Amino acid sequence: MEYKIITPSDSKYPQKLIKRLGDKCPDKIYYNGQLELLDHFTMAVLCSDKGTGNTLLETNQVLFTIREYQMNYIGGWYSVIETEIFRLSLFRENATTTLFSAKGLAVETFDSFLLDRFYPPLHEFPERDEYFRRAKNGEMLMLSISNPDETRQLRKNIMERSWITCVLADIVFIPYAPKGSKTYTIANKISKTNIPVFTTDSDECKDLHKLGIPGFNRKTVNIFLESKGAKIAIPHTESAKVINGYKSPIDQQLSFVREATQEELKFEKEDNV
Repeated sequence: MEYKIITPSDSKYPQKLIKRLGDKCPDKIYYNGQLELLDHFTMAVLCSDKGTGNTLLETNQVLFTIREYQMNYIGGWYSVIETEIFRLSLFRENATTTLFSAKGLAVETFDSFLLDRFYPPLHEFPERDEYFRRAKNGEMLMLSISNPDETRQLRKNIMERSWITCVLADIVFIPYAPKGSKTYTIANKISKTNIPVFTTDSDECKDLHKLGIPGFNRKTVNIFLESKGAKIAIPHTESAKVINGYKSPIDQQLSFVREATQEELKFEKEDNV
């Protein structure tokens, strides 16, 4: 895929990285698309793929409020819950989407990124057309800090990707990260910085709560968002316009979890972050 390179000496290099990391900023960021999306209010998303059905339900409840705010969503979009939030970002007119790949952009394309994340049973999601429309029209952003020719998602690259994703954001949402997971390792690192981070108030997030990461629900998360600079895009009393006549994922009945009785979501791919 054709890509561009930006370095810390460039005026367009993300200022959040320079401010937060100083001389530890990535020497090169490879990108394709609208780099300006990073100037928007940005929410990073990281989530372990070991959550239960109840984790997904709790996350979706918080998203009912989050979706009403104008923001850029950034993430690797790999785990099941990350995928659900990624779908949401494609439906909202007040949302933009940034993809952060652990592969190199000489080999990673918008097509390969999509196909690698939406393996069965997530391969026939209704937002597919909107994803490709945005990619074709240059309305999305894809980033990488991996060697351009890297074809694999190496653990080192994944961890670095996850960390820089959070540093690029105004706020970080971690729906679930049990102790011992890769996501928990990143959450622990974030909790020791000044980067605003939050989770849900579910008991399943107790490991994150113990790190000092606050938990919110549908009724309380708005206070946190607005305190960090998020701007509401439409009144809560109005329905957000959806794209191409689709309903938002969180307006639909959950596609793979109907109720909280499912004990665990299990897929062939192992936990990525």
